Amino acid sequence: MHAETETRWIVLGADGRHVSLGRTEPSEAEVASASDALAAQGLSGWLVCMQGQYYSRGRVTLEALRAIGAAHDTDWQAALAAFHVARHRATH
Repeated sequence: MHAETETRWIVLGADGRHVSLGRTEPSEAEVASASDALAAQGLSGWLVCMQGQYYSRGRVTLEALRAIGAAHDTDWQAALAAFHVARHRATH
């Protein structure tokens, strides 16, 4: 039996911290609000579409949709690796 894949939009910070925006595509106002909140703290990140069950031990895939927050000089691959470390801690 194949479980349905969950789609979720998240904000992923450069250091791997992340927050869910929900299971429906966020509005431009929601994205702008998240971007402004990051920028106010001097942080940058990405709006990301995540496929898969976060709290299962299965694989999740992340697709960066666009950069948000403060000026970007951060590394997507480093943020992605930090995300997977954080997720592993949360699920094991």
